[in-house]
Amino acid sequence: MKRRFVFWYLLSCAAGVGLHFLYGLWPNRLTMLFAPVQESVWEHLKLLYWPFLLGMAPLLADAGDRQAFLGAALTGLLRMPALLLSAYYVLSGAFGMEATAVDIGLYFVVMAAGFYTVWRLRSAPAVRRCAGTLAMVAGLYGLMLVLFSLAAPQLPIFLPKI
Repeated sequence: MKRRFVFWYLLSCAAGVGLHFLYGLWPNRLTMLFAPVQESVWEHLKLLYWPFLLGMAPLLADAGDRQAFLGAALTGLLRMPALLLSAYYVLSGAFGMEATAVDIGLYFVVMAAGFYTVWRLRSAPAVRRCAGTLAMVAGLYGLMLVLFSLAAPQLPIFLPKI
């Protein structure tokens, strides 16, 4: 099971890297829903959301307790943007670390944290009980990713990095 997690983690990371360039190669309304359309922090959260869901789908299919696994996967999905945003703003704001290598490294670390969260919680009773609520929150978050791509507010998180 651990090998499968590592395999899907690596594949999800590769999908996120590919997704980063998708809109630039094929700009249209469909790709803008899944891929970043500009270099803003918010748009880059799509690189966590969609590839993580892609990686979780086959793992969920093989899970013994699917509801507990689903709760764990949704917990990981919702934990990643909080971790990424916190780390990004601490690194860039407090320490002035604004390099592409730092951003890429942060992406891989945060994706690993999401997969690790699922690994640790995959049979926890608490996430089993909360799976429905977590699904609604994760769905709302996905909807916000899509809607704010179409009409982003003029707030720093939605503006392209300079």
